Amino acid sequence: MLYYFTACDKNARKHYEDTVAKPYLIAPLLEKIDPAVQNELMTQGLDQHVHMWGAVPGPSNKKRWSNLKVGDGVLVYVKEGFRSYAKVVVKTINREVAEYIWGTDNEDRTWEYIYFLKEVKSVNFSKEMFSSFFGYKTNFIPQGFSNIEETKFQIRMKKYPNVDALVNDLNNNFLMSDEDLEDGDYQNSLETDFRKVEDKPEVPKKKKKQRILNGVKVWDRDPKVAQRAIKKALFQCEFDINHSTFISSVSKENYVEAHHLIPMKFQNDFENVSLDTESNILALCPNCHRMIHHSRPKEKKLLLKEFYEKRKDQLHNLGIEFSLVNLNNFYGMK
Repeated sequence: MLYYFTACDKNARKHYEDTVAKPYLIAPLLEKIDPAVQNELMTQGLDQHVHMWGAVPGPSNKKRWSNLKVGDGVLVYVKEGFRSYAKVVVKTINREVAEYIWGTDNEDRTWEYIYFLKEVKSVNFSKEMFSSFFGYKTNFIPQGFSNIEETKFQIRMKKYPNVDALVNDLNNNFLMSDEDLEDGDYQNSLETDFRKVEDKPEVPKKKKKQRILNGVKVWDRDPKVAQRAIKKALFQCEFDINHSTFISSVSKENYVEAHHLIPMKFQNDFENVSLDTESNILALCPNCHRMIHHSRPKEKKLLLKEFYEKRKDQLHNLGIEFSLVNLNNFYGMK
């Protein structure tokens, strides 16, 4: 499993700097720790200095701490983003040791649900990248001590041999799509006089280069490709052509939005061909567009199944191979 904790306020940031960013001198406190935990720290060569963190008592923290296993991964989030990744060595409950190291909060609690860490590595990715990678909403804010939602985690892990490989890919290779950062701007860029949009035969294209948006590398989308897809759809919602919206003041056509069926953020899963192609773009009314992003799994699966059947052959002809199971996984569903 992969957990995370936050160290954003002044006190938590100091605790992070003192006991995670650098190892803490644990040797003088070793005799106050449970013998079995002492043993494990000695076996791991961590009986002098060790990285460590703790959680205050409470039902949620106790449950998550109880579920922590040796070898589980832990990410650390500070105000600037995710900055550390480590592995759990052993854990213990010890108020005396926690209070000595970290003191108490304003409710006289201390971080007594302790877990010791090893193989602490620097990472550098934003909460937006984290959210996009695991399928959370882009306004998701990490809080407290928690774990990646089980379903989201298991879907992502299908691609990797272990958690280390997953975190390495997220840290070094994963790019968001610009849809994750500026979908409103993208939809606005599609508004045009469609009489000027040229009809072109669709051919396989190499995947695009990345660009920088708001300081983040993203997969770019070409508005002209989406404009051609909308024009091919005759400005109708491809889920239900009876879904009329309003007449756009710019295009003078029924207003629809463009949605990439296979999200652009999975471009790295398709090495030799671009996902920014007409057959991968659906014209949807705004309601159906929101539905494919935000509806319950049952409704979302029905949408995806219909769109999969409509587009699988066209995408196959372009060299984009995927199954309905893959498509559901792309949207965070089993």
